[in-house]
Amino acid sequence: MVAAILAWAICGDALAQSFESAQSSPVLLDNMDGATPALHVLNPTSEIRLLSHAIESGRQRFGKASEHVSFTAPAGTSVQFAYNLPEAIVLAETRLTAITSCNRPGVQLAALVTLKRSIDEETGQPRQLLVRSGKNGKGGDWEQLDFSELSRELPAQVRVARAKYGGAIDEREAFVTHLVILAPGGPGPTDLWVDQIAMYGVLNVGGKAPGSAPNEVLPMNAVIPAAHATPATSPIVTASGKPPVAPRVIQWQGEPLDYLQKLGFDAVWMGRPPVDSEIAEARRLGMFIVCEPPTPEQMRTLPLDARFSQVMAWDLGKLAEPGDLEVCRRWAQAIEYYESDPARPVLLRPTGMTREASRIADLVMIGRPTLGSSLPWPSYGAWLGQQRRLVRGGTPLWVSVETHCGPHFGAQLGALRGSAAAIVPATFHELSMTTSAAFGIAPRGFCFQSNASLAGGEPENQIRSLALELTNLRLGLAEPWLAGGKSVTVAQSSRADLSGLVIKVERSHLIVPMRWSDNALAPTERTKQQPISFKLPGVPESSDAYLLSIAGSQRLPAKRVTGGLQITVDHMPDDAFLLVTEDGYAYSHIERYLRQHAPRAAHARIDLAALRRQQAVEALAKIPGIDARAEIAPVDAQLTAVAEMIQRRDHAAVFGCAAEAERLLDETLRRVAATVAPSLPVGSSPLPLDWTTLAEMRTLESALPAGSLPQSVPGGDFEDLNQLLQAGWQRFEQPPTGVTTAVRLSPEAPGQGAYCLELQVQSQLTENAPPSLPAAPVWVTSPPLQAPPGHMVEISGQVRVPEPPLGSSDPLLIFDSVGGNEGAIRIESSPEWRPFRLLRAPTPGAELRLTIALGGIGRAQIDGLSVRYVPLQAPSVAQTPR
Repeated sequence: MVAAILAWAICGDALAQSFESAQSSPVLLDNMDGATPALHVLNPTSEIRLLSHAIESGRQRFGKASEHVSFTAPAGTSVQFAYNLPEAIVLAETRLTAITSCNRPGVQLAALVTLKRSIDEETGQPRQLLVRSGKNGKGGDWEQLDFSELSRELPAQVRVARAKYGGAIDEREAFVTHLVILAPGGPGPTDLWVDQIAMYGVLNVGGKAPGSAPNEVLPMNAVIPAAHATPATSPIVTASGKPPVAPRVIQWQGEPLDYLQKLGFDAVWMGRPPVDSEIAEARRLGMFIVCEPPTPEQMRTLPLDARFSQVMAWDLGKLAEPGDLEVCRRWAQAIEYYESDPARPVLLRPTGMTREASRIADLVMIGRPTLGSSLPWPSYGAWLGQQRRLVRGGTPLWVSVETHCGPHFGAQLGALRGSAAAIVPATFHELSMTTSAAFGIAPRGFCFQSNASLAGGEPENQIRSLALELTNLRLGLAEPWLAGGKSVTVAQSSRADLSGLVIKVERSHLIVPMRWSDNALAPTERTKQQPISFKLPGVPESSDAYLLSIAGSQRLPAKRVTGGLQITVDHMPDDAFLLVTEDGYAYSHIERYLRQHAPRAAHARIDLAALRRQQAVEALAKIPGIDARAEIAPVDAQLTAVAEMIQRRDHAAVFGCAAEAERLLDETLRRVAATVAPSLPVGSSPLPLDWTTLAEMRTLESALPAGSLPQSVPGGDFEDLNQLLQAGWQRFEQPPTGVTTAVRLSPEAPGQGAYCLELQVQSQLTENAPPSLPAAPVWVTSPPLQAPPGHMVEISGQVRVPEPPLGSSDPLLIFDSVGGNEGAIRIESSPEWRPFRLLRAPTPGAELRLTIALGGIGRAQIDGLSVRYVPLQAPSVAQTPR
């Protein structure tokens, strides 16, 4: 069995006796005695012939066996046998070893290194270099080959690559992916035995280790391009030097910290421990760091002392599997043992294990994809509330927020464009709705996910930066209530689709509007305006009411009615707040904040609207039959009116005109998309709806008629259980206590034929209320489907959900491995059979597996699954990311 040993795992009860030096303990150790061989050939040619390759016992130094390869190759040729390593950034301490025996001298170790920041123009993928150790083995009996100079050999190999490929080779963020054994050829067969492979001296193993976070960014000096000017304002830095109570944290991708601070962020979220220069810069700016802690071994020589004063939380990474629990618990215990600041929390990011995470960590981060998804805001708010109820009482929550669409959307868009994964930025509306929904669980911080540098000058990153700056200004306006709010209640409005989350601090109430009829993409279209009123029980009649935006405030009428105080407003923007207070100091604080930030908020909103207008003009110009000038005319009218308002310094009016321009752009986008791509609604489409994806959606729509005839998914007629199993369908059940699950072929009113697939979840509890289900208790997956290169996959079928599933915010979900959970089709209820369709654009070689998951108490039926392949007229298609 492969012995993959994590160096930081603590096995004993006494912590101090459990730690070993990071230099002497391997991060990974494989005795090469697994069931199947671990090595594979990197450079196969017609001259290389494998005679045998197997795990053999009787000749080994460690474990129960060793891996034996016998081959022939010409003299002067080295066969490259690769061993997959978990991705890890190349450090000075990185060391690779292998125990080998060969009948020839000249065996040598090498490493395959990926240059994340250097893209091969032909493949569109990061360039890879084979870095050799330069040390040849003697041959004969067992010997240890050592490669401890990888960090020194890499720059030399990069210089060679620059001479060969040109100057655009950047070694920053380089990470090792494979240990490579170079075995020499010659007369007759070469016999190579490999016994033990080890890896030392890395901070983690690329997120593969339970509880660890991936190495994401190396320290570097990013340069802000001239095309993207630095914002003119910055938030108030905590004068005390203590971390903010409700921080705004950004996932760091190497941007200058002062640039991120000017966007309104308090802290950066790193994927590794910071270096001294980063800590010093954060201290100078009054910013803070959320990062992975040192390993337990490293803590022995690197104590968690004043050197880490700017670290506000230790991130133990994701918690997704039950097997990760003990490792995370031990790591948290090690931190507690060596920690010099007992107030510094330990953070975990659970996936379906929120309750367990709260029993280990002091702080829990929750979040799920919303951008481009079919997830309605009520369901997202309900899911957040469910996570709040699952955590241990008193555990603070941070909420993670996407700043661009997730990797599944990005990979499909990149495949259609023939490029690397693309960025589709979040709009200010989307960020406002996501953060507003989180107000209901009283979050103690927001972490913004970012997989690309915000300092890039591309329009997509400029839009993200401006939208994030506005979002941070909005959160800053609400910070007193986020930091000190004692209770959250709901205020009903005169509109059925609008309510308000009420957060109370002392004698002030902040009302956060929530428009529950909107899905995760579309802002509400403006209909004939009717005044909106909110009724607030228990609020004194002496209170004053205001409409607040980040660019100004407006006094509102309030009157006593039966049941409370009624506040009336003519128009309630989604990004606005209502303030009801009898405390003059609270409004004075708001006035000071607005005087400082309203000018910048107005100008940022104009810049954002102008960038999105330009995207719309470029997209509309590519669509025949569309009068781009007529479509954009209402937007231009709003932006033209801004000039006079700027001269009057009417920041609120400027902000309102720019907001209306964006609303008109969103309305136009939805209308045009419904015309040019009517077959690609949210959930079915492989792409998020955006001006930058409109051309691809039109291309997909026009390609659909040329697709192949539908053919049944193997076993997808659900008529024969044996056929279903032989085809490769799998069932998974993880019911919590008091819940039973079942998967069966049901004869009850199938959609076609004699049977259909039925998933059922039942509660065994006697209480009337259904149990809360933290994750889907039952699901099935299909066998893999392989699309021909350059083709889209279309999966269709029928579904019936007699009654809405209970106990979960997720009903029946139908999704796939290419589109991910964010691309799921959600079926809340469908008493009669109804069709569904998924369209996906996989990268070449990617397998597609369909997943059908029932999230709550209830029953769902599926029938008649079919697949067809649609050829795409794309110039090229990106390679499958590795």
